Amino acid sequence: MISCLAVLAATVSLAQAHSQHPFHQPSSDPRPDVYEFEWPVKNVAIVGAGVGGLMAYRTFTECKAYDSVRIFERDDLPGGNWHYTDETPVSVPIHNGVLPDWWKSDYEPTKPPHVPFTIVHRVGSNDTSGHERLEWERRVHRAPTPVWASLEANTPSSEQLIPEFAWPPRVPWATYHWHVGRYLRSFASWLGVNSGDGSPDVSYNTRVESVQKRYNAAGKHQGWTLLLRKFTKTNEITYKETWWSEDFDAVVVATGRFQVPQVPLIPGLVNWQEHFPNQIQHARQYRRPETYAGKNVLVVGAGVARDINKAVKRAYLSVRVHFRRPLLMSRVPSNTSVISEIKTFHPVASDHGIQDGIIELLDGTNITGIDNVILGTGYRFAFPFLSQYQNSSVKGDEVPDVPEQPIVTDGTHVRSLYLGTFYIDQPTIGFMNVDLGTQPFTYGKYTAAALAKVWAGQAKLPSQEKQWEHFWEIVKSKGGFGKDYQMLSHEEIDENLRYFVGWLNGAAIHHGGSLLETPPDTREEMALWIRARYQRDPSDASLGLIDNHLLPRKELDYTRAILNDW
Repeated sequence: MISCLAVLAATVSLAQAHSQHPFHQPSSDPRPDVYEFEWPVKNVAIVGAGVGGLMAYRTFTECKAYDSVRIFERDDLPGGNWHYTDETPVSVPIHNGVLPDWWKSDYEPTKPPHVPFTIVHRVGSNDTSGHERLEWERRVHRAPTPVWASLEANTPSSEQLIPEFAWPPRVPWATYHWHVGRYLRSFASWLGVNSGDGSPDVSYNTRVESVQKRYNAAGKHQGWTLLLRKFTKTNEITYKETWWSEDFDAVVVATGRFQVPQVPLIPGLVNWQEHFPNQIQHARQYRRPETYAGKNVLVVGAGVARDINKAVKRAYLSVRVHFRRPLLMSRVPSNTSVISEIKTFHPVASDHGIQDGIIELLDGTNITGIDNVILGTGYRFAFPFLSQYQNSSVKGDEVPDVPEQPIVTDGTHVRSLYLGTFYIDQPTIGFMNVDLGTQPFTYGKYTAAALAKVWAGQAKLPSQEKQWEHFWEIVKSKGGFGKDYQMLSHEEIDENLRYFVGWLNGAAIHHGGSLLETPPDTREEMALWIRARYQRDPSDASLGLIDNHLLPRKELDYTRAILNDW
């Protein structure tokens, strides 16, 4: 009786999903319009040990269809962006953003003479420049996250909940980064892949330098070879650098989207950074407001503006006009001056300091006396280990005449993916949590399930032709590529989740495997959260119940930007 009910539930979900989605429903049965993999997938690499990577690891190991699942994490602990340290990322030259290989602002992949290969670097105790060079290299390798010391999560703990792994009792509704970081480390410990667990399934301090096609003796593509690199400080005068390679049938990319700064090319800004490198920085390097105590600070974009205001003498916040919405601006402290967009950073004489510099705004106003500029201007998508699929020469909606389409072009979006998950030209490369507006703690369960079931043969993808057809329908519906292409609306997220459930449960009827349920509806709780934190006047008459969303009527379109901060 129970199995009959499960089949009935799956069938109903499948029917609902099909009726609510305009794209082709993948079949569970082999047909000409179903994609057939050229090799069996038994060994899987996961790049990244943040929430997406850890959820993918759990799903793949629970699937019981794989011989090995390995995680590679460049940091020394799990948790991804939620692993806070006082150590900051290195500065990135702003002019790098216009270079064809701008993605190297994250890192430039290295290649040893052969693999395996090891170098031990030793520096004398008085060799200051040698220490600085190796410490810089270690920081680039590790890539400290952009979390600042007092960062609060932008959603309640009930939203940042890994399905089937509860928060401990009495967790606050509003959490800080240290709560989330410990939660993710406890999840890693539960899985047996925390840094101290000694698991062979995970390698920390390990950066993926490249993912290259692997060919069999007959010259046929038969999987992927990962070139891997460790760079560690072994004692006060010694650093160890090691390269090796490992072969896999498929690769999960779960590296997040906060590595390469997005910096607008405001006239004169490059010159200012060259003259004042320690006073012009991206928000990812920000840690504590005390660093700027008593100073005049200009913040371009949002992000850290609210936190830094606690210590500065005066704060200026430059944001674009279309971002100045009551829901967002209600969080700006009253002693912060909101100013126009910046037109020009005027040249500063070589014998003058940054305070003598003149910043001209679009409204004609000039500002002087600034001590620091912090660029809270966002990030670009980049995957340096997949450099062969990055093509910055492609503009807009162009389709280059190449055997395999690019995944990244200008960094505003990730393209060529089916369901935001499978790389269409090589579907044994999959992605976790690249779509914006989603909650990774929830959405990741379904993308991980799709990857694990498809690669195990428990669910089928449509043919590549059908995948591309669906992809370009989405591009058209979004008005082309751009920074908003990756952003999913609440309705799109709901539709996608229902689709994943219907598709994968329908496949489970034929091929076996666990059944999925759609996540609980948390819209009412999120509406209360947003109202409490982003609305100064709770009696505001503009608040109303719209489509079961208790939100300011004029701000429905801006909640996505708030929820997408992290």
